[in-house]
Amino acid sequence: MVKCFKCTKAVTKKSPGIQCSKCNKWIHCECANISADQLSALVATDSIDWKCRICTGNVKPKRLSCILPEAEEEDNTDSESIPTAAQDKFTQKMLSDIRREVREIVRTELQVTLQYYSDKIDEYEEKISRYESNLKTVENQCKDMKNTYLNLKLKNDVLEQKINAMEQRQMSNLIEICGVSESENENLQDITSKICAKLQLSSADASKAYRKKKMRPNVAVQGPPSPIVVSLREGCRDQWLSSSRNTSITGRDLGREDSTRIYIRESLTPTTAFLLWKSKKDLKETGLCKFVWLKNGVVLAKKTENDKAHVIRSESDMERMKEVFSK
Repeated sequence: MVKCFKCTKAVTKKSPGIQCSKCNKWIHCECANISADQLSALVATDSIDWKCRICTGNVKPKRLSCILPEAEEEDNTDSESIPTAAQDKFTQKMLSDIRREVREIVRTELQVTLQYYSDKIDEYEEKISRYESNLKTVENQCKDMKNTYLNLKLKNDVLEQKINAMEQRQMSNLIEICGVSESENENLQDITSKICAKLQLSSADASKAYRKKKMRPNVAVQGPPSPIVVSLREGCRDQWLSSSRNTSITGRDLGREDSTRIYIRESLTPTTAFLLWKSKKDLKETGLCKFVWLKNGVVLAKKTENDKAHVIRSESDMERMKEVFSK
């Protein structure tokens, strides 16, 4: 192992050194004050010999001046030197190339971005067009369903009116005696006979009598007594109704203490009864028309005595009458 003759430490790659061409001794570059660049220049030049201070004495050899200066001195010298015209031209060209490359990169990126958004816009326009088409289809389907619903509702109303008319015709021989208070073990046939005597009619016309069932039997609300339904011989109903309009009947005529008025009316289906009540409430009580009455199971109304009578078979007819009478 080679050692430095000055510090006696080993000469290695980490601590490089140089050999004197005269005494053949080794010395560290640091010990000989030789920089790394100077050492590289000495090694690269075959015609230059290096001698240590001991061999050269105090006189520097002439060849020693050919050693390159240190890197720091070279950098300082370069930084202080004025650039030549060629260097300036090269720098301008390099900057121009950089600008051109940057412009190309920016242009490419912008083209890619614009193409992306253009594709997206086309995609959204296609979706919007498809949605508008689907919406139009749904709207048409809704219109068809609405028309179908209106047709079905109209047919249903017509069928309900026909069914109600059939039920009402089946009740053409029935009358209702209203205002007779209820009591336990009451004899409805006897009550009917007393009313026949008051009206000066034959009790043989009445074949059957029964209390009409309440619509809400479980509702604990005090209301008028249920009417007595009397089944009459065919063709006798109009005579009973006409006689009852000309005769006043009270509870005293039946042997009771109360003087509640008793009246007789046509027996109505629930639909017809509701329609009559609704017509009186919405047309007569509001002052839209003066007359609302019932004839042969049909509700009639007219605005004044000299006007034409209008038939009301459903609630839609009554709503139409509101518009007619309000003019």
